[in-house]
Amino acid sequence: MCDTRSGMRGSGRASRQPCPGKGARIRRAYGARIRVLILSVLLILIAVPEGTAQRIHIDVRARGFTKLKVAMPAFSGSQDLAPAIWEHCARDLALSGVFELLAPQTYIDQGPLASVTPGTLKDWTLIGADYVITGSVARLGDKVQLRAEIVELASGRRLVNALYASPSGTPYRIAHALVDTFLDQSLGIPGMFSSKIVFSHRQAGKKQLMTAWCDGADPRTIGGLGDLVVNPAWSPEADALAFVSYWRNNPDLYLMDLKTLKVELLSEQKGINITPAFDPSGKRLAYTLSTDGNPEIYVLDLATRQRRRITQNWGIDTSPSFSSDGTQLAFCSSRGGTPQIYLVELASGKVKRLTFQGNYNTEPVYSPKGDLIAFTHLAGDRRYHVAVMRTDGSSLTVLPGTGKGDESPSFSPDGRLIVFAASDGQLYVTDLVGSASPVRITAGEGEYAEPSWSGVIRQGG
Repeated sequence: MCDTRSGMRGSGRASRQPCPGKGARIRRAYGARIRVLILSVLLILIAVPEGTAQRIHIDVRARGFTKLKVAMPAFSGSQDLAPAIWEHCARDLALSGVFELLAPQTYIDQGPLASVTPGTLKDWTLIGADYVITGSVARLGDKVQLRAEIVELASGRRLVNALYASPSGTPYRIAHALVDTFLDQSLGIPGMFSSKIVFSHRQAGKKQLMTAWCDGADPRTIGGLGDLVVNPAWSPEADALAFVSYWRNNPDLYLMDLKTLKVELLSEQKGINITPAFDPSGKRLAYTLSTDGNPEIYVLDLATRQRRRITQNWGIDTSPSFSSDGTQLAFCSSRGGTPQIYLVELASGKVKRLTFQGNYNTEPVYSPKGDLIAFTHLAGDRRYHVAVMRTDGSSLTVLPGTGKGDESPSFSPDGRLIVFAASDGQLYVTDLVGSASPVRITAGEGEYAEPSWSGVIRQGG
């Protein structure tokens, strides 16, 4: 059977004069610079949109990509606030998937530092850093401010020189803004830290929905939806949530408007009404319905409330996910005898099997970029792992993850990262090649499961 557990269950250049006795360190420094140059030659694609200057992009999903090294000495200023903001920044750098923070113990000057003087750039290069971040923190009334600088060491260019502010109760928003700016200015990657994750949380006999920023900051429970709430799914604009609640003693499908907090019942058919997924326009919702006794995939028009049956098969069809253009659905089916991933063209109804490796593959989810599908895969070690493949089923790759048993993947808004649930009851974020240990984003008691990553939240939140 297919798994329905989720439903039931500008600075000057530094002098480059060699320092006596530091030959080895300088060779290492030049090695680091050569590494950057090699990356530039092998991995950089130059896109020149009409009417704009050249912009450099690095393929951060390539297996040969080496994370860029960042030094970040302690921030100066108000020491009752600076360490916490530094920690938030460090966490977001780790979560970014492209940066690696060098251990402060290796720094020649561990700070606190508000800025970097041109004459000290060589000190940061000697420890292998590609960038250095400095900052000064101040409290102004009920606001917290961070004056931050980011210097690219290979060029001596100051990428960022900006002032960030937030209410004193949300200092993590400063870290989000700084690292989003860093991603954009260094690699041309759109900011991801203005996105959230929704997930289910089981504790004290209840299973309710929670939201948090994508680094786990500011977790909040959404109350009033019942004591058993599962299968959360974001709308494309992150202004609504679809979910399943057993509030009426049946797995019914609901929609919550996050602006008004109004909750609407979408489907209450006898049997299961589970695994919702929005299409890219936000106008349709795919879900699993067993009104005739067998779980099948349906698509609901949210304006007219008309539903269309997509699959018709003796096996269990569930867990749909729309392609980025909205013309296809990936889903799980047991029609071949074991749960596998299939693809259906919505216009023609043509179905194609995608997975043949392993006898248990479920919970498919399309990348927002439209080039990959992630899913839960039972591997040869008899543990669940997150796997990714191309949309034609080729190039299947099993991510190392936690090694404890991983499931329920969901892509970041830019398609570079994946959040998943592990068997230890926590949520983690990893990159698409497993180049570093996953970063845990949850803490506290209870069990966290079924994460869904929103798009970028433009306002408020």
